[in-house]
Amino acid sequence: MQVPRLYVQWPTIGEKNDDEYALDVLAGILSGPRTARLTKALVYDQQAAASVSASQSSNEDVGEFLVVVTPRPGHSLTDLEAKVDEVMQKFLAEGPTAEEMQKATSGSELSFLRGLESNLGKAEQLLEGAVFHNDPAYFKTDYQRRLTVTAADVKRVANQYFSRGRVVLSVVPQGKKNDAAKPGESQTVTQDTRTGAKGGKS
Repeated sequence: MQVPRLYVQWPTIGEKNDDEYALDVLAGILSGPRTARLTKALVYDQQAAASVSASQSSNEDVGEFLVVVTPRPGHSLTDLEAKVDEVMQKFLAEGPTAEEMQKATSGSELSFLRGLESNLGKAEQLLEGAVFHNDPAYFKTDYQRRLTVTAADVKRVANQYFSRGRVVLSVVPQGKKNDAAKPGESQTVTQDTRTGAKGGKS
């Protein structure tokens, strides 16, 4: 059974930009534990979504912040997009609370340390430091900068990157364009399952 899914993506920054740390903390504030903003609002309070995730992904020079929402039966992707926007706009105005900062920064620190538990994780950190920063030991700086993110940093990056253009992708069963978020404004893109090639039409 194919389940519709909503992807909302904002262009952000690459590995060499220190805003990456505040964006990582922001992702922890928006999704994950039951009290995270989007999770609490959409999954528990409104029971409109089955799951929500938020993440910052950085490449060398560019990156993206992605929110993914899977709806519960009876809730449209159009409705979910509006609910995501409502939560995000409130956050842009208010910024994070002290409790949200404590939980999210602790989560970011724990995730970083767990990534160093395996030999593969250690190798990847050394490689990223060498390739992106010309310093295999950059993981030490990386760790310390995660600990210095402030509420003002998080509010600033949220307003800086989320107040501009974004891409909204609806994944729906083939032939059911009306299930997409704002179907009248959507462009249809299909994928040939035999070749993996994609094609689109207005």
